[in-house]
Amino acid sequence: MSELLESLYKKDADGKAYLFLKKSRESFEEQMIRNNMPEGILAMVKSERGDRYKYEITGRKNLGMMFERVPMNGEQIESVLKGILKVLERGRDYLLSEDNFILLPEYIYLGIPGYEVTLCYYPEYGIPFVEQMGKLFELFLNRVDYREEQAIAMVYALYMQLQEPDITFERIQKLLSEQEKQRKEKDEGIKEIRNKKEKAQGMLVKKEEAHREAEQSGTTSKEKREGLWERFRKEMGTRLLKPGRFAEVSSSYLPAACVRETPPEWGVQETKVLSAKTADATPMLLSGKTGEVIYLTKFPFYIGSLPEYMDYVIPDNTVSRFHAKLICREGNIYLTDLNSTNGTKVNGHTLNVQEQARLEEGDRIVFAEAEFCFTKTGGLS
Repeated sequence: MSELLESLYKKDADGKAYLFLKKSRESFEEQMIRNNMPEGILAMVKSERGDRYKYEITGRKNLGMMFERVPMNGEQIESVLKGILKVLERGRDYLLSEDNFILLPEYIYLGIPGYEVTLCYYPEYGIPFVEQMGKLFELFLNRVDYREEQAIAMVYALYMQLQEPDITFERIQKLLSEQEKQRKEKDEGIKEIRNKKEKAQGMLVKKEEAHREAEQSGTTSKEKREGLWERFRKEMGTRLLKPGRFAEVSSSYLPAACVRETPPEWGVQETKVLSAKTADATPMLLSGKTGEVIYLTKFPFYIGSLPEYMDYVIPDNTVSRFHAKLICREGNIYLTDLNSTNGTKVNGHTLNVQEQARLEEGDRIVFAEAEFCFTKTGGLS
């Protein structure tokens, strides 16, 4: 599917970002979308070039980017699927074919934090909707959080249904609704069990408190101590002194862990000094403002302001939630801007959307207004 797309990305001087797709003919759908701007469908704007469709994508984050390494839970998958079907259904009201919506992860845009779905409509795409959904579910199977059995079951059940020859858009909607209903019923059942358990624990605590109060009002502490001591003396069957003094107890009555052993003869030993090894240089970013060192120890390495998804968070309101990404390829580090609002610069050059810049020793990087220096040697050049 992706081989049919000739995508270009461009960021204008005003900071707006655009996606361009190849155009070989005029279509009524383009005018329909431009004139009506349907909710959930990527805005199409007039292109300066007659051979390209132009879409505004300023600040948008796609599905592939957001869940590249963070697993998706069942609620997130369900939300994305419902959003996709809702947009496709709305598209029908504007005579837009479901086969022309691009359902590849890099063309499915999600809002944060509600995961509102926005789809790209490409009049010349023409890939059957069911085929696209099958590929999308393969992605979900790879990205689903495998700690959630219910989410796995939902994705797998829907994926198997998509393999049926008579599957339709309406049937997928129905299946998803049934899966959602089952999930809610199970969640309610779990909630009810949890409430019963908490109630039972509360009753147990009250019972224990009442038992302690009854004990305190009965036998005195002194009487209980003397009674327990007499019972202990008889059971041990060894010489014991009166309570409150030390006693000698045969080691045969002590647990093995309490019996003292004679320490072994260690002899004279010297500490062996291990030879020092020079660690391989770790690539890092040095903050120009605070001097903080950010070690790049795993890839892809995400930088932005959204804590739960980022490897490094820049607490600055000019930095986008998903701002930039670093990858390692053949020993080289590449920096990519993730369609950030205020851009990413390398040595003064503003990166285009999806542009990859190979980093060299001492490169100056600016994420919006946050400046860093890239180094592999651990110091500024």
